Amino acid sequence: REIRIYLTERYHGEPMLGFLIRNQILENVYGIKFVITFLVCAVLLIGTTISGLGRYETQLRDEKHIVSTNLGSLEEASDWHDVGEEGVKIVKPANKLVIFAAGLEDSVGRTATVKESDFPHMEDSIYSTAPIFAIFGELDMTFIIQTVISLFVILFTFDLISGEKERGTLRQCLSNPVPRNTYILGKSIGSFISLLIPLVIPLLICLLIILIVGNVSLTTHEWLALGLIILGYVLYMLAFFSLGVFVSSLTRNPAVSFLVLLFIWVLLVLVVPKGSMMLANQIHPIPGINDVRADQFKLRENFFSDVWRKTAEEMERQNVSSIQDRGQRYSMIRNIRNTVRSELEPGYEEQNEKLVDDFKLRQNNLTNLAISLSRASPASAITYIAMNLSGTGYQEQENFLSQLVVYRERFNQFIEVENEKERQRFAGGFMRGRFSAADEQGTLDVSIIPKFEYQKLSLSECVNTILPDLASLILVSIIFYLLAFINFIRYDVR
Repeated sequence: REIRIYLTERYHGEPMLGFLIRNQILENVYGIKFVITFLVCAVLLIGTTISGLGRYETQLRDEKHIVSTNLGSLEEASDWHDVGEEGVKIVKPANKLVIFAAGLEDSVGRTATVKESDFPHMEDSIYSTAPIFAIFGELDMTFIIQTVISLFVILFTFDLISGEKERGTLRQCLSNPVPRNTYILGKSIGSFISLLIPLVIPLLICLLIILIVGNVSLTTHEWLALGLIILGYVLYMLAFFSLGVFVSSLTRNPAVSFLVLLFIWVLLVLVVPKGSMMLANQIHPIPGINDVRADQFKLRENFFSDVWRKTAEEMERQNVSSIQDRGQRYSMIRNIRNTVRSELEPGYEEQNEKLVDDFKLRQNNLTNLAISLSRASPASAITYIAMNLSGTGYQEQENFLSQLVVYRERFNQFIEVENEKERQRFAGGFMRGRFSAADEQGTLDVSIIPKFEYQKLSLSECVNTILPDLASLILVSIIFYLLAFINFIRYDVR
């Protein structure tokens, strides 16, 4: 076959490299492996796209429902103190790119409650409402690329060199004046283009489904992010392609090449990502979130206990009980309590902040170590690329929570001001249950609660977070293909 290729090339005068590329593409396209790969990729990618559209529509529906339910509940509160205790539910805005990478959206939830007594944390995970989903995890487009398509890359490359060697066609071809570097370049480029076809065509169909059927319009930021995600997909495939060519150039038997590649695939795709998380947790263990909340609750109880104890001591010292006028007595007690609280509150806030900061520090140490260890696998790299660019990753979650912390300060200040207004409006209003704003107005005007305005990470910030992952994929591709190239130049074709 290679001899006929060579003679045909000489006859038509077509450049050798271009002819080898064209021949390799045609050889793959007319093969049964290509047909199966194309059909499987098309079905899976289109299926996950339809599923992703449903996930996005669910986010839109839940966002409206949760906000309206929370506002209705706050309107029924007896006073602003109850509003501060119940808190305002904040929902992370629905994300269109969740269609491509579900990330942490469903696993950790998109809702957080901002209240006086607790720091914000994600709630309403799908796993808490339907634990069955935790068994197999999310199925999205990135998962299909990460597992299924990388496996097909192995199927296309395991016999690229060793298979030709076993069939004897490699020796026949190289016995003619066909440069080895030209031969491996032509075979490699042609095979990789053949692999891109089952990815690119279904992706175009998926985009049409999103834009036309799903009626989803993407902004310029989202188009650029999507383009970078697809670039990450291509680099991920290239990394496994280079690895496959390298292993094929090391062995003389395609069966051995396939077994070696399958072992490496299991190690990189299944073992390393999960194993790195377990190892990081052993090196940097962190307390459970419930332990932190228990410490916070105990700290808050001690704070109020100290406030009432010191208030009682000061009342006794000033002989408040001897004041006959009830309003004057209540006003004096309120002033004493506010003074004591203002003296003790900075220390309480400092201890609470230290508790939260310590937990956050340990959590960040664990996360950074786990990410660093898992980047040894290209599968982890493509996961981080897709999640961070789509806004469903760890960085965007931290950005959301950090903005909630800032908003909580505004919310607490608002509640404190409204509580003070109520105390001034009604004599003895600090004793809950007697009078409230709701008694006077019927319902609380929750529309005056400060609004939360969420700012997503910019595209440049997202790109900065994925640069190490892009670099790792490019580096893996270059290193293994150079090794494959060097091995083939010295390959014994006998």
